[in-house]
Amino acid sequence: MKKNIHQYLAFLLVFFLVSCQEEAELTILKAVNFTNLPTASASTIQLTQAKDNETVITFSWAKVDYPVQAPVTYTLQFDIASDTIGSKAWANAISIEAGEDVLNKSILGKDLNKMATDLGLMPNEQGSLVVRVQSYLDRAAFSKAIPIKITPYKVFTGYPSLWVAGDYQGWNVSVAPKLVSVNSDGIYEGYIYIPAGGTNEFKLYAQADWSPTSYGDDGNGNVIVANYAGGNFKAPSDGYYLFSVNLKTMKYLLIKTTWGIIGGATPGGWDADTKLNYNPSTQNWSATADMKANGSFKFRANNAWQIDFGLNANGTLGYANHPWLTYIDQPQFTVPQDGNYTISLDLHEAGNYTYKIKKN
Repeated sequence: MKKNIHQYLAFLLVFFLVSCQEEAELTILKAVNFTNLPTASASTIQLTQAKDNETVITFSWAKVDYPVQAPVTYTLQFDIASDTIGSKAWANAISIEAGEDVLNKSILGKDLNKMATDLGLMPNEQGSLVVRVQSYLDRAAFSKAIPIKITPYKVFTGYPSLWVAGDYQGWNVSVAPKLVSVNSDGIYEGYIYIPAGGTNEFKLYAQADWSPTSYGDDGNGNVIVANYAGGNFKAPSDGYYLFSVNLKTMKYLLIKTTWGIIGGATPGGWDADTKLNYNPSTQNWSATADMKANGSFKFRANNAWQIDFGLNANGTLGYANHPWLTYIDQPQFTVPQDGNYTISLDLHEAGNYTYKIKKN
């Protein structure tokens, strides 16, 4: 009996030794790391709305080697420095995927501005973000973070508005032209074009819908709340009108306009307007004229100094004369050299009046 037991134990020992020899070797994962810091094309960025569709920064990084031969996905991560430490480090990061085996990523101004403000940076104040790169194949690896200083801007969401719907545009409030209050002071204005052949009647709406609030005319030149049919404003004829409404005084202006340019740079000098012609399809006023570099000019309405534009401090159109505004001695327009130019004026978008001076 003892002999059999000894033989059995010997057999188990041999079996165990053979089994151990046939086991696979223990696999240890090879370390995967970024060998260098990522780089950025800029370290300090002042963002403006004019740069929305421009590349404002480009990040680059070196390839990360994985033991498996397959595409590696790279992702940029943005965060504020205080959120990159502790148990919830990088938990609030904003990620932008660059792609497989892509070693750089460019960011547009509007996208960087949104990330900066979403992460808590204040508009018009310089703040800091940190940026790192993540690589991923069978596991993630992360670069060290680099800082960038950003001054974001406040996103413009639009001026307070009133919608001008009427017979001239099919009484479609949702797509009606708008009056806006650029100073949020209860004074709204804009320009509307009323073609021939209709009733010339229209109404104001406090929203892009029929209700709840609409405004009309009481028949004596006063603005009234008119949440009912009737009480319409009515232009005396077809044409291009300045329409301005003061909801504090409940008064309005409705002035028919034609436009021209006047000044030493124009064919008529300061004695006669050069007429601009209105094109309903492009919604702008324009003229082709021989202009002089030794002189300047303004846009003005109705051959008079009641309504005219110069250049404001931002280099855009600004009123010099306006019936409801204080006169401002705005700088005037010029051309760079003598020659034939197309001059155009676009007033169809309230709050965003524009002009163009193009040499032919």
